[in-house]
Amino acid sequence: METLDECIKYPIFCDKKGCAEEVILAGPTCDSMDILYEHHKYTFPHTMREGNRVYIFTTGAYTQSYSSVCFNGFPPLKTYLI
Repeated sequence: METLDECIKYPIFCDKKGCAEEVILAGPTCDSMDILYEHHKYTFPHTMREGNRVYIFTTGAYTQSYSSVCFNGFPPLKTYLI
């Protein structure tokens, strides 16, 4: 919810290597609210593939609770607390 209209820009990291390219960050559903960032440009290595891990930092407890239901038939996301 906090990324609607790109209000909050979270620090995002991946551990893949390669030449960086600008990306649009979106999730797997057909819902328009599944696009996190389209105008704010993030870059990721061109070697990124489906299934690679992406770390979204400082999202907080509310973000985890949003993903705790089977939205659009997808199982709840796994949560890791560090």
